[in-house]
Amino acid sequence: MVKQFFLEEIAKIQIGHLIVNDQCFTREDTPFITEEMLMQLLRDDDFSQVPKVDHTVDSFNLSIVPAKSILLNKFNLQETLIYQCKKAVCIGHDIIAIIPNESIVVSDYLFHFFKWFQINKERRNIFRLRIALPPLDIQHRAAQLLNAVQHLLMNKDSLVAAIEDLPQYFNNISNQVNQHSKNLHHSFEQLQHVYADMLHKVFNGDLLNDSFQRLSN
Repeated sequence: MVKQFFLEEIAKIQIGHLIVNDQCFTREDTPFITEEMLMQLLRDDDFSQVPKVDHTVDSFNLSIVPAKSILLNKFNLQETLIYQCKKAVCIGHDIIAIIPNESIVVSDYLFHFFKWFQINKERRNIFRLRIALPPLDIQHRAAQLLNAVQHLLMNKDSLVAAIEDLPQYFNNISNQVNQHSKNLHHSFEQLQHVYADMLHKVFNGDLLNDSFQRLSN
């Protein structure tokens, strides 16, 4: 059974705080995410260069959110950056965290819904956002399919680079490598279209019930 919810009914929306005390920063502890850091994470998904804060110091000015939270930099979903945390982080004043209630909505499912809405819908403030949710087991299965495609897309650059590095290990294969590289670039372009098509099939209102029925068989 599919039910409609406002985002506020299935997730906590938390706005970050500004850290005013530089002594909060440390070499190791909780990553501190600002809009600039969010853009960096979307490029390379590397936390090693992200500033860290000591969450035991001056906690009034810290806004810590758990792993699997979805980070945005704007309330308008169409214009925002979208990133899903793999670990607990502290968010700055220019970041909004969506913390899913996973007894109602799977975090991965909500993340892909945001991506679909951003691609296919008009401007919408997250406080006015509505989402149709099937049972949790169907959400999990749909999210697994979408995650598999997204994982390939996120690792595109490293896979292509590995192919292009082959000539240094083998002689007389440059032409073959160039052709494989071109084919791989084309395949990833096609895969991006496949991901968008899968999002449409999963989240489009007219096809929702039929899509989830097929996923559950």
